[in-house]
Amino acid sequence: MTDDTEPIAAHSVAVLDYGAAGPYAVAFGAGGEMWITLVNTGELVRRTPDGRERRFAIGERPGQLIVTAEATWCAVTGADRIAIITSDDRLNFIDMPGGPYGIAAVGPYALVTLMQDNKLAEVSRDGLRSEVAVPLDGAYPAMAASHRDGSVWVSLNQRGALARRDAAGDIELLMLPDGAAPVGIAAAGEHIWSADIARGIVLRVGSDLQVRDFDFAPDSRPHAVIADDTGCWFTE
Repeated sequence: MTDDTEPIAAHSVAVLDYGAAGPYAVAFGAGGEMWITLVNTGELVRRTPDGRERRFAIGERPGQLIVTAEATWCAVTGADRIAIITSDDRLNFIDMPGGPYGIAAVGPYALVTLMQDNKLAEVSRDGLRSEVAVPLDGAYPAMAASHRDGSVWVSLNQRGALARRDAAGDIELLMLPDGAAPVGIAAAGEHIWSADIARGIVLRVGSDLQVRDFDFAPDSRPHAVIADDTGCWFTE
């Protein structure tokens, strides 16, 4: 009997120790630079491929971040604002009351989740463009992910649901089973992946909105997730 399984390619591993600074969200730019939020020190770190670092003080409890061609955007939950660092290293802030946490790119704009206000806000580099209430009370919108069809998907942590905001701004809800509490969310190809921290499940949503669950240990508490066309990676 032969084993046709392809071996996993070898990779080198480097450990970056930020001590008690609290590294949380990670994103990469087109040039290979890595951006890291430090929750406990209120900083955003940019690390270049050759190991050089620059830190930007952005405020208390930075959350999710995205990197676009024009700027790096970060939702700063504890300071109720959005930090924007342009390609020439100018740091700007947009006041954003309501507990900004998740963020996703929408063309030249960003869609931000407001956990405390139960809203989704669309912002430009000049400020707020529009807000819309999540049509589910007490939903606690958490992380967000951009889909290739122009929509943005959001995990609704406290109501066990996912929300899809289409390009026109309309919101559709996808309810999950009782006890669900999705946090991380990612889009890849036609699929949406989400980490359900309460049930120990990573779920995949197809283009037909059918959900497939991948069960792990009940106490695994999956949190963040990233994905590509081959599958997904998640943290426990």
